[in-house]
Amino acid sequence: MYPGNSRLLGFSKLEIAFILVLVALVGVLAITRYLDLSVTARQSVDSGVVAAVRKGIADYALESQDRGRFPVYPPLLDQADIGEVTSRNPFFTHVVENGLAVIGWVKTGPDAYRAPDGESFTYVPGTGDFSAAANSIAPQMPRPSRTQPPASTDK
Repeated sequence: MYPGNSRLLGFSKLEIAFILVLVALVGVLAITRYLDLSVTARQSVDSGVVAAVRKGIADYALESQDRGRFPVYPPLLDQADIGEVTSRNPFFTHVVENGLAVIGWVKTGPDAYRAPDGESFTYVPGTGDFSAAANSIAPQMPRPSRTQPPASTDK
């Protein structure tokens, strides 16, 4: 307060409300971006696990061919118990060094696994194929529809 001036210097209620709205808007945008990043990160981890397993299967097959070993592909990906992955029950130990213990993965059968996002993967020992099962619960990427080309019009 200045001498002779009875008015306080500062922000008006309208200015404070405007600043609070701006801060809230920036906060909402930041949280939304963070949540999108965490979803993207989880998907990247799952993709990385699948890529590591496929590379391990391919490396096993190359080594088998070099040594004249049969079968070419590993009969099993691991000796893990059916259930959730843990540090004491790592998955993919036959194709990935030391195995993987990524939280959320579940072994549903001797050659079947479920990723944290719900997508199911099946290993086929005869072909070395490790891919998403046909009955996977995770939403699949839309495939382009096959449409008939437009009918030609003769003039």
